Amino acid sequence: MKDLKCGMKNCRYNKGYCCCAKQIDVTEETDCSTYLPEEGANRSLFEAGSDFVKSDYSVDTKVSCGAKCIFNRAGTCIANGITVMGDGNNDATCLTFIKD
Repeated sequence: MKDLKCGMKNCRYNKGYCCCAKQIDVTEETDCSTYLPEEGANRSLFEAGSDFVKSDYSVDTKVSCGAKCIFNRAGTCIANGITVMGDGNNDATCLTFIKD
């Protein structure tokens, strides 16, 4: 999936709001379990920095999914694209989820 938007600014795979991981896993509770906070950098000092990074749409990320969603086919997400955002508790959640 090339259209994978990520609103988790402090995730190590987020490059200009695009996910650059080779694969992500969405849990039954619709959380992105691949989310990893950036290590060693205090991104709060550079909060707007990720806003100026060029988006990278070249990564074709595989999305495995355990949620009961209309886009889940045998554990693989078949949506054209998904959006992952934080829920306020620093948990990355798939916003594209539509209950099956």
